[in-house]
Amino acid sequence: MKETRFIAQNKEKWRESETLLESEVKDPEKLSTLFTQVIDDLSYSRTYYPNRSVRVYLNKIARQYFSIIYSHRSDRKRGFSHFWLEELPQIVIHCKKELLISLIVFLASMAIGVFSSVNDPDFASTILGKSYITMTNENIAKGDPMAVYKKTHEVEMFLGITINNLMVAFRTYVLGVFLAVGTLASLLFNGIMVGSFQYFFVQRDLFVESALTIWLHGTLEISSIILAGGAGLTLGKGLIFPGTYSRIQSFQVSAIRSLKLMLGIAPIFVAAAIIESFLTRYTDVPDPLKLLIILLSAAFIVGYFVIYPWMKIRKGFSAPLKDVRLAPNPTEPVSFTKLKNNAEILKDTFHFYTRKANEFLPWVLLVSSVQAGCFQFMATEQSGLAYLLGDWTDELIANMFFAVKTEAPMFIGINAFCSAIILYRAMALLDSEFKATQFKFNIRALLQIFFLMILCYSLIYLGPWGIVGLLAVIGVFLIIAFTQLTENSNLGAGTSDGWILAMTSTRQLLEFQAMIFILCFSFLMVLSAPLVMTYTTVMKWNFALTDTWGQSALRYIETFIKVCSFNLIIPVLAAGTGYLYFTLQEINTAANLKEAIARVGTRTNRGQKR
Repeated sequence: MKETRFIAQNKEKWRESETLLESEVKDPEKLSTLFTQVIDDLSYSRTYYPNRSVRVYLNKIARQYFSIIYSHRSDRKRGFSHFWLEELPQIVIHCKKELLISLIVFLASMAIGVFSSVNDPDFASTILGKSYITMTNENIAKGDPMAVYKKTHEVEMFLGITINNLMVAFRTYVLGVFLAVGTLASLLFNGIMVGSFQYFFVQRDLFVESALTIWLHGTLEISSIILAGGAGLTLGKGLIFPGTYSRIQSFQVSAIRSLKLMLGIAPIFVAAAIIESFLTRYTDVPDPLKLLIILLSAAFIVGYFVIYPWMKIRKGFSAPLKDVRLAPNPTEPVSFTKLKNNAEILKDTFHFYTRKANEFLPWVLLVSSVQAGCFQFMATEQSGLAYLLGDWTDELIANMFFAVKTEAPMFIGINAFCSAIILYRAMALLDSEFKATQFKFNIRALLQIFFLMILCYSLIYLGPWGIVGLLAVIGVFLIIAFTQLTENSNLGAGTSDGWILAMTSTRQLLEFQAMIFILCFSFLMVLSAPLVMTYTTVMKWNFALTDTWGQSALRYIETFIKVCSFNLIIPVLAAGTGYLYFTLQEINTAANLKEAIARVGTRTNRGQKR
């Protein structure tokens, strides 16, 4: 082929490549397609026009493509530092108004707490509880006002405080889904409580001692609650002020931004729990050292969340948040071959939930009804399941799957089998979509998932450290479950292959696992909101205490709602794990990349024949 004809045939494609390379936003699919075509043309020009300018021109475009590819690879390697040094400050800049409102509401609530305590001596007991007030007065009489921080072992206290603080923060955050009103109410309550709590010690001339002890950990803890309030307001803002987006699109964008902010706050709660568990209990520590820790904590919060983002703005740092893209139409086909970051996997997960809901929700409802029936049949005063019908937020996770030791194996088996059925159904649907085949029941895969679920629930039964262990390995367990199902292998081979995949990108696995758990935890917080509790309370008003059948029906309905709420989360775990599997598989084997290279070689050979 003559050079002029070669140029005439391909010049539009090359111009499109130049335009795409110069644009700020690059379509990954188009970038991949044009890259392959340009490399094909470059190979042809090297063969037939080695000393012509067209080869130099194509070589220049190819270098630009390689520059983008390797810079992207570098970005993936420094993803952890990029999140903390660039992305999170960028989100803080974008959410500065919501964070400021959260701070103002909290400080105003503290003032209300102090003012109310000044005018009503019994106000503190109303907010803090009479038992706590009585205990603290007894400690003051004994000469140790802060003795409450010394009663529990350090490690147990650390785990309990961390879970409690995270629940408070995520409740404040997720209540933003109620048009931000829930978040404002949570900030109001917590602010009033802190104000009345601090003034309680002021009334007893213990301001300095109490402040140096309480704010030792409270500086980080209270700051995190305020930041969580800002995240909740950001979440609600997407629903209230959609702008040029549809309301659901605006909510998607605000949910991703606020969720990343919550991810950035979580380590601060852990740090606050460490200080409260291991340092606050030592009340005889010199006051200057306490003050130093408080000032360092305050300096970190102000420095990282206020000064650092402000300095970024001064240096020309903008906050367009280009990484937050609207998800594609749920009806569009999902790519199982391209490498995806966790945000893309999360979007695909929600689209799967939307597309396949009618296929797995009947399974969830059926399994939940049977599971609730088993609990109802076995729930006696001695079984320990009476707690299941107690307070939503405090007992839902801790006691839903527990019983006394003599009954634990049966409850582990029931819950493991029910979870395995839902997990298998969701994973099998995703596998069928990937293979473009009809769903076929695979009893071996189900039993193998059941065995893995038994291991998971057994870890829960071991207590706090078992739960910590489960959180560390659950991602690997789920990868193994999907691996053995999609590869139709036995449990041994699935475990080996799943472990290799999990170790391929441990960071991405852990980060995705953390995002999924935060979403699931937030979902449970929504279900534990006052609206749901009000609904069940209204139901109780319609049954007399002496109506045995009515009370039994009510307990069954409550149990079903709680069990079904938990089971609705399982398809999210299943789908997310499946999409993560395909990304890890591509990272590990590069099968799609090798296929693309082979296609380039084929096209090059065809070009040479011309």
